[in-house]
Formats: sequence, C-alpha cells, structure tokens
Amino acid sequence: MRYLLLLLSLLSGCASVPKGEAPRAAAPVSDMDRIVGDLCGKQLALLGEEAHHGSGRTVAFKVELVRRLVEECQFDAFFIEAGTYDFVNIAERLKAGASVDEALVATAIGGLWAHQEMAPLVPFLTQRLNAGTLVAGGLDDQLNRDTYAHRQMTAELLPLLEGARREACGAELERYMGWRYDDAHPYTAETVGRIRGCFSEMASALSRPQAAGGARTQGYLQMVHSLDRFFERQAAGFSPSPVQGRDWGAYNGRARSMFTNLEWLLAQSERPRKAIVWLATIHAAKDFGALDGDLREAIPFGSFVQARFGADAFVLGFSAHGGSYAPVSNKRTQVLEPARADSLEGWAFSGQASDDTRYLDAGQLRDLGSRAARPISYAWMTGPWATVLDGLVVFREESPPTALAR
Repeated sequence: MRYLLLLLSLLSGCASVPKGEAPRAAAPVSDMDRIVGDLCGKQLALLGEEAHHGSGRTVAFKVELVRRLVEECQFDAFFIEAGTYDFVNIAERLKAGASVDEALVATAIGGLWAHQEMAPLVPFLTQRLNAGTLVAGGLDDQLNRDTYAHRQMTAELLPLLEGARREACGAELERYMGWRYDDAHPYTAETVGRIRGCFSEMASALSRPQAAGGARTQGYLQMVHSLDRFFERQAAGFSPSPVQGRDWGAYNGRARSMFTNLEWLLAQSERPRKAIVWLATIHAAKDFGALDGDLREAIPFGSFVQARFGADAFVLGFSAHGGSYAPVSNKRTQVLEPARADSLEGWAFSGQASDDTRYLDAGQLRDLGSRAARPISYAWMTGPWATVLDGLVVFREESPPTALAR
C-alpha cells in the first residue's frame, strides 16, 4: 500500500507540472527500498549473514532494515540466533510490569554482535519492548557465558527440586557452568545423562497441577525443554558416527530445536505475529539439496520455516564482491578474493561504475540459474541459488565490524 500511494503521488505530481515545463525526475528507488517492498507483506523475514558473523557492512544494513520493517511494515517481533533463556527472562520481567534496560537487551543478544554496527539496534529494541509494541526472543538452545542463563538461571530452577536431588543437581550444574572438570570429575556421557535427569525432574515439577498457576511456569518450561535438547546433542556427541565425511547430526538437531523455539515464541501471541528473524544464512536457507558439496546433507532451520510458512516467509542473504571480514571466533581480518566473473557477485557488479550495493531479487536469482556464489561462508559453492534464497544483497566491498569503545 505504501508503494501504491508513493506511485499515485508521483503521478499526481507529474500531472500538475505547468505546461511547457519538463517534469522532475522521480527519485531513484534504492536497493533498501526494493527489499522493504519485497518483505513488507511477509509474515516472516529471515535476515541472514555469512556464517563467521564477521561482516560489519552486512550488520549495519540489517539494523537499518529492521528499523524500516518495524516502522513502515508493522513487524512486531524480533527473534535472533541467540540463547532463548535471556529473552525468556526479559519477557517475564515485562509481563510482571518491570522495565528492561539496554544492558539487559545487549547481553541477551550476545557477544556475536557486540560491536558498533549492531549498537544502534539495542536502544531501538529496548524502547519498543518497554512500550509493548514489540516482542523479542532467542531461537537457540545453546548456553552463552556471562548471561542470565550462565549466572542466574539454574539458581532459579533448582528450587523446583527437593532435598537431596536439589543438592545433587546443584552440584552438577554448578560444575558445568564453571566448567570445572578434571580427571576426578570428567565430562562424559554419564555426566550428561545425570544433567538431563535433573532437567527431566524439573519439567515434571513444572507440569504438576499446583505449578500451573506459577507466574513463570511456562517460561521455566521453555528453558528446561531447550536445555534438555541442548544436552541431548551433547550426549550424541559421545557416540561414534557411522557417517563418512562431515556429520551434520548436531547441526540438523540444532536447526530443529531452533524451529521448535520459533514455534513456541509465535504461540505466545493470540494473534499472528509479523516476525523478523536474525540469523546466519547457513540456518536461514530454504534448502541446500541443489548445491554442490557436503551441505546437501544439512537440513537448515529455514527448511522447516519453508514447510510451514511457504511464500509467507522470505530469506534474504548477503555476500560481497570483495573487501574483508573478521570471523567472530578470532577477530583476525580475512581478505576476500575478488569475485569470479561468472559468479553471482561478479555478475552483480558487471558494468556498474558506482553502485555500492546490488540487490538480486527472486526473479533475478531464478533467471541467473546455476552459478557460483559465496553467501554461506565466503566459500564458493555452485547451484541454483533461487532454491536457497529469495533475495541476495551483494556489497561491492565488505568490511569487518568495529569494536565497541571501552
């Protein structure tokens, strides 16, 4: 509707030009404008990024896109590839009538995005969370250090148990959170089994009729179920894999768990949400089956989204013709080799003298067919990218994120 009104306004303006005067040229439509137009009517907007989480221009672009989707397209939910636990805590605080501050929101988002490019999103989300016009949630079941999940969560969950079981589980969880394992206390499949036993008992306590009226029952259940899925994958890691080559079992299990958390987050609202989903493209992708390489064995989170939401979901990927990035794992700058001439990135800038970004929409991706591209991990892969993404932003030059001032 916004774009229809804009078009009518432009037509009206042209009609009123005095006779003999040339009409003024309409302002060019930017790549950002086109993307907002493609996403505005969707229920889920999956905003990917390269798997190393070290691309600063991508993050800055996504932050601005989130702002526009919320302000112009009435998106009212923001879900991110971060631990579900801190966001459940935020939601429970807001439900109880308390406010949240920027530090709490930044901690929930986590260290993957603790840099200047992401910083403007924190006050934007915080203000809307406190105003009740937006909800936020974490998709992941993984535990991150220096968070509510790491520092406080187990202390809140342990009172669900009684007597000796509370003491035993407290010792197990304290050792895990501090990672105090040694020869006398090794981390083994048996250790994981004992931890999962604690969560099973907590879930049982939360499911009793007398717990149903508890203020945080549903939130605690979400935490416990997510923790159990996380440790289930830990347990599977102790079993030898019969698969030749890379074993995608843990990745596929995590993807399924992330989708389970998405379903839970959406179910917390009585009305349908319009949700922005911020995550790596290796998770957002619709399908990898037509790409070359071992990714064909991976079942991404986005495939579950596609099965449920179909055309109501949109997957946006990001790549670069050149430049550099800095993987979050080591912060060392890596220089990208110039794009191959026959790749999507090479085609995007062929004949373009000054454009800084190029947006390839779904139709262009289909028309370009099978080509090399590197939006997943900056490694070249070949295939029909329209089966993986609904749109691709290509920067002329990517750059690493900028560290926050201390």
